[in-house]
Amino acid sequence: MIQKKGFTLVELLIVIALLGFLSVFGLSLFQGSQRRARDSRRKGDLKEITKVLEMYANDASVYPSASVTGEIIGCAGTIALPVACTWGGSWINGVTYMQRLPKDPYGTSYCYEVDSNSKKWYKLYARLESTDDVDFDDSLVCGGVSGQYTYVLISPNITPTPTP
Repeated sequence: MIQKKGFTLVELLIVIALLGFLSVFGLSLFQGSQRRARDSRRKGDLKEITKVLEMYANDASVYPSASVTGEIIGCAGTIALPVACTWGGSWINGVTYMQRLPKDPYGTSYCYEVDSNSKKWYKLYARLESTDDVDFDDSLVCGGVSGQYTYVLISPNITPTPTP
């Protein structure tokens, strides 16, 4: 008697289904780690901008103004007559503060807000992708737009508002 060796159709289907499940599971883990990596980059970008804002404040004695759309007003021109910076462009205002102002990895812009009265504090906003991030907050408003930004970095010298 000759015995045939090989796999049955059912065995092959089970193996294919398992491989499909494992590949989908692995892909979802990979995409999650990619989101967390981009969020980490966003937070790092804002910390980098914070250092430059402190340098600017040392030179001008105040933080730069903010445009209505959340851009930093302090590029080109002079400290007396600054122009709005573009995210991804250079920040040069008589002094080169940054060769390239960071831009969000997905192309959405960051948002900058400054105290319009005294210019003694600022806030920087970004949109995080990972909703499970401990810093995720979907109630933030910058530039009059709510829901677009989910992370805020506040200047170290901001005066907290008193709680009733």
